[in-house]
Amino acid sequence: MQPWRRKKGLMRSSVKFTTRFEPMEREVIGDLTATVSEALIGRAQSAPKDEFAEMIGMSAGHTEAPEDPKLARLLPDFEREGDEEFDGDNGLLRSLHENDIIKAKLINLQVVNEVLGPTGGVEVTIEEADAPRFIAALNDMRLYVSEDDRGGEAEAQDRAVLMDWLAYCQDSLLEAMME
Repeated sequence: MQPWRRKKGLMRSSVKFTTRFEPMEREVIGDLTATVSEALIGRAQSAPKDEFAEMIGMSAGHTEAPEDPKLARLLPDFEREGDEEFDGDNGLLRSLHENDIIKAKLINLQVVNEVLGPTGGVEVTIEEADAPRFIAALNDMRLYVSEDDRGGEAEAQDRAVLMDWLAYCQDSLLEAMME
């Protein structure tokens, strides 16, 4: 991957960011967006139905954290360990906000898919308004593939290489945005 570059259009207010991915890198990002999206959609679809919430136009999600550690990193509890606890607060907050958080994450991942395009181009251009969403999606991909107890040493090494590459992609885009 080449570092992200900032490009100003003919009109000074138009800023874009460009890079070139290797075909394999483009494929990895495409696969990761699909994998993370499927996991988030599955979580949202498995939420219990609340007829009253649906009647008044609210979405109701799960009250318990995901059991899958990958999803749990994407959808952590609303309270930290050691916070003053009131029975049911965390579950209530999760129920009220988890679907909205999932929706925002899916929109971010969709931006990545749109930027990559249907033909899987390696030349990538991001509009300035979409850059923060692209960075957020990269962060979610990093969270999803971060440490896992399963697999052997070779898989851990591959995961570390992937994490470093995603971090480089994210850092490079951030640097281009701050120019």
